[in-house]
Amino acid sequence: MYLWGLSLLPYLGSIRIKRLVHALGSESAAFHATQRQLQTTLGMNSNHARAIIDARSAMDIEKKWHDLNATEGMEIVTWLDTDYPYRLQQIADPPPVIYCQGDLACVQGPTVAIVGRRRASNRGLGWARRLGRELAQAGLTVVSGLALGIDTAAHEGSLMTGKTAAVLGTGLDVNYPKRNRQLAKDIAHSGVLITPFPPGTPPLRGNFPARNRVISGLSVGVIVVEAGKRSGALITASMALDQDRDVYAVPGDPLDSGAAGPNRLIQEGAKLIRGAEDVLDEMRLARQLPLPTLEGFPGEEAGKAVGPLGDLLSHLGEPLHVDELALRTGLSVSKVNSSLLRLQLIGLVEELSAGVFQRVS
Repeated sequence: MYLWGLSLLPYLGSIRIKRLVHALGSESAAFHATQRQLQTTLGMNSNHARAIIDARSAMDIEKKWHDLNATEGMEIVTWLDTDYPYRLQQIADPPPVIYCQGDLACVQGPTVAIVGRRRASNRGLGWARRLGRELAQAGLTVVSGLALGIDTAAHEGSLMTGKTAAVLGTGLDVNYPKRNRQLAKDIAHSGVLITPFPPGTPPLRGNFPARNRVISGLSVGVIVVEAGKRSGALITASMALDQDRDVYAVPGDPLDSGAAGPNRLIQEGAKLIRGAEDVLDEMRLARQLPLPTLEGFPGEEAGKAVGPLGDLLSHLGEPLHVDELALRTGLSVSKVNSSLLRLQLIGLVEELSAGVFQRVS
């Protein structure tokens, strides 16, 4: 609750919240920080610190938290929750809180973003729709921003064969763009809607860089289909590089303004792709790299698998269904599923078919 409250206060972004929590020892202490603590810990001027105190005083946090959690169909997930998307948590400035509608687990497995300009050509729309359809069919969750143009085509293609995640620049209850109202409902039913903004947040221009940062942060790689010289898709690609994500680009005619962005990215080192298979090949190559250990995960020491993760690994020398794993380990099915997701993310287990897993040799 207090981490959520901090995310609503002015002048506090993710990095400042992290610093304040670390300095004061808890989310509760950070939320109740004095003006002096705010100024000393964050180097904040007195006007900004006073504005935070005033906003906090005007907030009935317990009532607001209760009312928000009563909102049907919406889930609030914070840094502290085990279902907070793993990849997003690894970037330098992940949002402290995300609001979701749908199946958040679909972004814990392999994901790829498809982005591009709103005023897309028929060629670009065809590329985005085809890539979305084929990548989703291969088991990837396709991430995009629900904007008109390339984003819309990518979501539509993905829904034909699999899962897609839409990251919004508004609150979940704000219908934007209006033309995509039904698409958003379809995504919530067959994928997930995600936003770092609380309900009621309108589509302010300053929201979209934060949305783009979440799109790239959730993804293993970002595909740019069409983009002008100053497109927001190029900002997403730049953020992806900063987050150590792969960047792919669909080449185009040098005389086409929509090809200017992807062509420039290719000149600067982005991977040229000719279809979904090129993306899948790149991801397969990445999987052949040395597998990481469990070192650094809570409850593990020196790379030794102990606790629930180790219990699961010890039984996965043969293919087993989730229900059988729950019986053998004594863990709940939900705990088995969440642990398997973590093991998949670090490359130690693979899903052979629906609900059947085996340790990677």
